[in-house]
Amino acid sequence: MPYSLQSGIASALITLATTTHCADVDWLSQFPISLPSTVSSAKLCPFQGTELTLQMGKVYQDKISREQAFDQVQTVLGERLLNLGRVAVGFVPLPPNQFLVQLPDQIDQRQAVEQIIQRSHLTFRLQNPTTPQTESLLLQKIELQPKLDAKQSDSRQIEKQLAQIYQKLYGPPVLTDKNVIDASYQVAAVGHLWDVVLRFDAQGAEQFQQITQKMAGTQRPIGIFLDDQLLSEAIVSSQFAKTGIAGGAAVVTGNFDLEKAKNLAFQLQEGSLPAPITVLKTEAVQTEQCSSSPQV
Repeated sequence: MPYSLQSGIASALITLATTTHCADVDWLSQFPISLPSTVSSAKLCPFQGTELTLQMGKVYQDKISREQAFDQVQTVLGERLLNLGRVAVGFVPLPPNQFLVQLPDQIDQRQAVEQIIQRSHLTFRLQNPTTPQTESLLLQKIELQPKLDAKQSDSRQIEKQLAQIYQKLYGPPVLTDKNVIDASYQVAAVGHLWDVVLRFDAQGAEQFQQITQKMAGTQRPIGIFLDDQLLSEAIVSSQFAKTGIAGGAAVVTGNFDLEKAKNLAFQLQEGSLPAPITVLKTEAVQTEQCSSSPQV
């Protein structure tokens, strides 16, 4: 499957299509990200649905304290709860490491939990120079990817196998979501598909220009990963060997329908979690008798 990375209007075009095409970014077609839900800082009453007790695990990086990580998790979870739909959601921090979340019955509980606890860490990684093992790894990837796309029952095992393959095919992250200051979605240039638009800060824009210059003409792709899953990959044209791709923005173009593009944009807009979140307790709740004093 060929991939390309080409210049648009101050942007990079990352295509997942089976044929290579050029397109400029139509900024007028971008849709604003809305936050229609309401999130309560106290327990809801009356309420009918599921109460989740979430627990924060060990911080991924030692650069921030547990207290700072807790504050970041609270911010990210709050943003994610705002994007669940036109419903009221309860969200009560329980320091030092727990949160209470109330999900009304009209929300798809399983999907909501997946959205809430996913790390959503975006990274750009460069494919390693070709080795005798590269072709074998690529063949394994081609064999496993359709099984994952088909959402087979052993999809988690397939994800682990693919993650191991990518660990060998790609180097460490050279650019991450900490340099993404905005994410949105727009109608794709062709077909009934949607794109996801990333905008970098000054440091990210410079790093993106450097890595595209480094990879230009090498035929080795840049991989874009969400957590350990490959989101897309692209080969940079040799025309950028001298300058790289400037402008501080990238358009991820692939087989995204509106819902997938919107969810991905939301995930990147909200940011990644600095520590893992697990569901400690799940309880079906129905309350109708509300006390006059605020609930904790």
